[in-house]
Amino acid sequence: GFGEAQKYLIASAPRNNMIVYLALPASGAPAKGEQPMRVLIANDLKYPQGIAVDQYRRVLYVADPTLGKLVGYDLTSAGDRLQAGGMRTIADRVEARSVAVDGLGNVFFTDEPRQLIMRVTARMLRDGDTTAEVVYGGSNATKEVSAPGGIALDNYFVYWLNKHGGERSGTLVRAPHKPAVNGTGLQPVKLASNAPKCYGVCLGMGNLFYTDETRNLYGISRVSTARHHPITVSSALAEPRGCAHDGDGTVYVTDKKHNAIYQFASNMQELLPERELVKAADLEGAFGVAVYVDKIGRASCRERV
Repeated sequence: GFGEAQKYLIASAPRNNMIVYLALPASGAPAKGEQPMRVLIANDLKYPQGIAVDQYRRVLYVADPTLGKLVGYDLTSAGDRLQAGGMRTIADRVEARSVAVDGLGNVFFTDEPRQLIMRVTARMLRDGDTTAEVVYGGSNATKEVSAPGGIALDNYFVYWLNKHGGERSGTLVRAPHKPAVNGTGLQPVKLASNAPKCYGVCLGMGNLFYTDETRNLYGISRVSTARHHPITVSSALAEPRGCAHDGDGTVYVTDKKHNAIYQFASNMQELLPERELVKAADLEGAFGVAVYVDKIGRASCRERV
């Protein structure tokens, strides 16, 4: 009926230069790793890492640092099958490694070598403007940007991880979409400083989840202050990388070394340590991950960017 949704688990496999997907059960029940992942994109990409989906506009964004640009693909679906259109340039002359999109269609990404948090606004996308804006770093230099890794968004804040000196610069940082001007406005806030190098971050209902270089998946409240400390949600991973929330109650996290994608129930009122992880899918060198929710019966006339 109208309003039902088909969910797809999408992941990047840098070793094989591919983006793959798996249709999740329509009932919303967790995937059990029983179905092999299908190829979504097998050409053009060289080393895809971070991915993100604009649910409303049905666009998959891919951060492949070897391309020298951030790219996007229109998505179409039929039943348990998902297809991607042709590659198009979203931001040119950048080395994007992680990407996120908010509900308004604004795309933020990290350019790690240049120490930048960058964006392409929804208006720029509509106008075909591929010259990305610097939000933090560069001329807006801030000590909270230090080899930025994973990135996540809501409609108010951008969250990023640092991959160098996280104990000093902040392992996890929260900042407004628009930087303060002349000292007026909100400043970046270090939500956590518990690890020197982290990779993937995602937003749950009321919490943030993020991965370090080896073993650990952490969780912390989205309204964290200096009084809060991250919880080690799991230490059973080997080389955790990306993570994604399905918009309901499940978080997926990739493990590059274990060649797998794991899942756990994230709808907990209070963050609890050492949650049980269940394998959702096998994937060689699993890295980035996203969940695409395609509602059945959506109007055929959709806004395109």
